Amino acid sequence: MKQILFIFLFFVSAITTKSQGVVSLISAVRYDYPVGWDDEVVAFNKSQPNYNKLNNREKEYYYWINYSRKNPDMFWDSICAPIIKKQPSLRTKYAISLKADLIKADALPMFRLNDTLLRTAGSHAKDVAKTKKGISHNSTNGKTFSDRMKEAGIRVCAGENIGMGPDDMIMALFLLYLDQGLPNLGHRKALLNKEYTSIGIGVVQQDKNYVVNVQDFSCK
Repeated sequence: MKQILFIFLFFVSAITTKSQGVVSLISAVRYDYPVGWDDEVVAFNKSQPNYNKLNNREKEYYYWINYSRKNPDMFWDSICAPIIKKQPSLRTKYAISLKADLIKADALPMFRLNDTLLRTAGSHAKDVAKTKKGISHNSTNGKTFSDRMKEAGIRVCAGENIGMGPDDMIMALFLLYLDQGLPNLGHRKALLNKEYTSIGIGVVQQDKNYVVNVQDFSCK
């Protein structure tokens, strides 16, 4: 069976926590994703002043991110469970803990798009894609994540998730939630963090095989 690799990286500036993981999955698997859209999520997303700055991949990513925040239990039932069912390597303690976390989670406020974070996430996604040396929170010019946030005027509360893998925004988000092999569950905690209220998204095609995605977060 052909395998595909997803790589993901997480950093929180406030507590200087960094974690990275790699997941190998069986390719060419069809999933029973939901048909149709949550109208409330669609309306909220489109109401954001910066929505039309997103490319099509980013719009899809933004939808599923906010869908998971608004409907954590439904996100488990409609997205996570079908993927895990068809990927035996993911039937681990991380899947068990994810189910528990999403089923018990209260609905969270959906992320608002932030123009500053759109610039930082988009710029870093392009930078990572350009290097073709894997993913990192450091820019090619040597600037750290903290440096980039401070330059953007965000000095207290910020976080960043980075992923790289095939062009599948639903799978990319699911794997950040799963945090397979990462005991601190940093990506999942960032996505379910009620203190984070704003987001910037950058999704860039690296080559014909891989897409780089970046999520930058900040508090109110």
